Amino acid sequence: MGPVADKVADEAPDQVLFVKIDVDENPDLAQAWDVQGIPALIRIEKGEETARLIGYRPESDIKRFAYLTS
Repeated sequence: MGPVADKVADEAPDQVLFVKIDVDENPDLAQAWDVQGIPALIRIEKGEETARLIGYRPESDIKRFAYLTS
């Protein structure tokens, strides 16, 4: 999912930022955000989770996810 997320972020750098976290190297962070599966995309706005995608998804799903409005 990384290359697709990078492409979506490159298309609108002022609107979306994807941060990649290695859950093996950051287990506390994974636990804090209740990451149950990978890859996981968690949309965070103003410190609160507003949406989540788990598993590999096509580019169209990632674009919809990235541009959701809360």
